[in-house]
Amino acid sequence: MGIVFKTILFGLIASVFISYYGDEIVHVLTNEAVLSSDKASGGRAAASGIVNTVQVPMHRDGHYWLDVNVNGNRTRFVVDTGATYMTLSYDDARRLDIPYFESDYNIVVNTAAGQTTMAEVTLDVVNVDAIELYDVKAFIAREGMLSVSLLGMNFLNRLDRFEFVDQQLILEQ
Repeated sequence: MGIVFKTILFGLIASVFISYYGDEIVHVLTNEAVLSSDKASGGRAAASGIVNTVQVPMHRDGHYWLDVNVNGNRTRFVVDTGATYMTLSYDDARRLDIPYFESDYNIVVNTAAGQTTMAEVTLDVVNVDAIELYDVKAFIAREGMLSVSLLGMNFLNRLDRFEFVDQQLILEQ
């Protein structure tokens, strides 16, 4: 094969690859650059000093409610530091079109109401305003078990900081 033909063939293959995977490549490279920058700065925020902070006021009912984007779809969560994992109500999981099967209800959990089983899923992206986490483990409650979805400790512990101050929840990434 001639060099011109090989160059054209390579260009076509590269353009198809980039058109399908370009966004993912940029995302991975951006995350690697941020991780490298964080390591160089001793684990602090990137060299630019940008820190994403969200302040959530306490609601009249004494809880902290958040509008959360799960895989690009918005739903309401209550912050529950007693919940080990993010837990979606059955209705929210259906509305968000999260794929799972009845046979996935195989994780035994202890709740305030007693022992039950839940389905384990991985949420691709979870956003609270400018705070964004990827590959977040979550449970789906059985029908009628929860009326609201719970933002649990596995989300909060992945942040750089969270604290309750003067009836405000402060989240920082």
